[in-house]
Amino acid sequence: MENLQSLMSCLDEISSQIPDGIYLKMADQMKRVHDHMNGNKPIHEDTFYYSDDDSVLESDNDSDSDFEASPPRRVLITPIRNQLLDYVKKMHEEYKVLMKWEKEARRTDWTPIKRMTAFRKTQAIKLWCEKNTRWASGGEAGELVGYLSTAAVNGPTSGWTWKNLMENGLRTIVLEIGTEEEIIRAQRGFVYYDDLSLKTIQKLPAFEKKIHDDYKEECQRNMTEYFNNAKLKVVESKAEMSRLEMLCMETEVKLRELDATVYGRDYWESATNEFWVCENGRMVDIGLVARVERRL
Repeated sequence: MENLQSLMSCLDEISSQIPDGIYLKMADQMKRVHDHMNGNKPIHEDTFYYSDDDSVLESDNDSDSDFEASPPRRVLITPIRNQLLDYVKKMHEEYKVLMKWEKEARRTDWTPIKRMTAFRKTQAIKLWCEKNTRWASGGEAGELVGYLSTAAVNGPTSGWTWKNLMENGLRTIVLEIGTEEEIIRAQRGFVYYDDLSLKTIQKLPAFEKKIHDDYKEECQRNMTEYFNNAKLKVVESKAEMSRLEMLCMETEVKLRELDATVYGRDYWESATNEFWVCENGRMVDIGLVARVERRL
């Protein structure tokens, strides 16, 4: 047991020269070795963790650093430091999410559709067909433009055209703009262009334009919903950063209760919505006293 304690002291001496993750892993493995050697006694019964010698506690209180503390106290501190490091890592992950949604919420490269290109016209016809599949015998939007399935329409040359819709989905159009007599005939079966009244034929150009206008409005609604969702995600992500920062601070309180030094770390400033990181890239820098201490 003395050899194990000596090994722990050696690890403390070189802790500033090795990454936090490696240190915590080695300390945890030593703890497992000790527990196995000691018959897995409860912590309160194990003298490795607690000592009846008051002089040991007094010597601990004289030190600002847990590196100088006895191995028993160090083993108690290790899992707390491990938890703190885990919270900081989660803040880094959440910050990436925050940056993604902030970028989306600030997008300026999208403007309402002003001109209907050939591609947009095909998308407008497709959207209209998808909303009117109840009139397709097989329930496929592609049937309204002359295809057996919707998947078959999306080939090298899109079949979502006004011409195809007029030839294969005229019945569906008549149900929308036809006269009362034409609607009754359309409900019973097929309708042919030559049988349409002049009044209905004159409505066809305006109906095609309506399909395009409906598509533009749908795109506008979708984009507005997307931006609103992005803004909501930003709010949620900032709240999560604040929650993780609070957990970090609570964990640091536990370290102080054990008279352990609280070292510098990356932290979230809720007041300014800023994420401060160490210049050397280490999430928890064991060489500096935490800035968070100065903010308490």
